[in-house]
Parts: sequence; structure tokens; C-alpha cells
Amino acid sequence: MQNLIQTTKETLQNYDYLHLYALTELVKSKWVFESDVINHEDFLNNLILEDIKANKTSSTFIKVWLEQYALRKESDLENLYSFLKCRLSTFIFWEINHHDINYSNELFWKDIFSENDTLLNMLETLKNNWKINSFTPISNKQVIVLF
Repeated sequence: MQNLIQTTKETLQNYDYLHLYALTELVKSKWVFESDVINHEDFLNNLILEDIKANKTSSTFIKVWLEQYALRKESDLENLYSFLKCRLSTFIFWEINHHDINYSNELFWKDIFSENDTLLNMLETLKNNWKINSFTPISNKQVIVLF
């Protein structure tokens, strides 16, 4: 399994984040799954989720949205940035929902998305570091972020 984790890690190094299907297809081009593995996506998904659950903040991976994965970065700010890039790839409007709170717990092992000051401070730091252009809180659960 360690070789499969390493292959998955090497694959994700070339991307900000990947959907599980695309990740599985790329991994399959480098890795031969054992013949008893029927569903490669489910197998890889479970492997990644087990790594996240077992290793917490030292996991190689982060889950940035529904079936979307990225490599864990060294800082919480970089992990938040990966999350935002995925989460806001389609819309600039971000309404924090129960999925986000779950991802916050998996990314940081605490719920920073409900702790408005923590989130706003992190967004301000990302803005000051030129990672995002701006952000505008609309309410406790809604933020507009511009890249």
C-alpha cells in the first residue's frame, strides 16, 4: 500500500487538486491494481481517507471538496488556499455549509470555518501574501473571495 500512496502523492504533485476519477485514472497509468480490486476509485478513495483519518495533520493528503483531493502543504494557510482554489473554482461566492465544516475538521482538526475571526484572519493573511486579491464577508456564513 505504501507504494500506492507514494504513486498517488507523486501524481498529485503536478496538480493543485484533482477529482477522484481523474486521480484514479492517472494513478492507474503508473500503478497496476491487484486483480481482486474491483472498483479502483473506491479503493483509492478509501486509501486516501484512511490516511487522512489515521495521520490527521501529518497525512500526505487533504480533502478539499466532494471527491477532490490535494497534497497537504506545510502550513494551514497553504491548505486553506488549496481548499479555496477548489471550492471557488466555479463560483466566487462561498456559502459555508456543513460539508465545509467537515473539511475544516479534516484540514485543521478544528472548525475554523465557524470561528469567523480565525477564518477572516487567515483570509487577510492570504490577501497580504498576494494569494487572493480580496475577500468580502457578507454574513457569518457567506464570503466573496476573488483570486
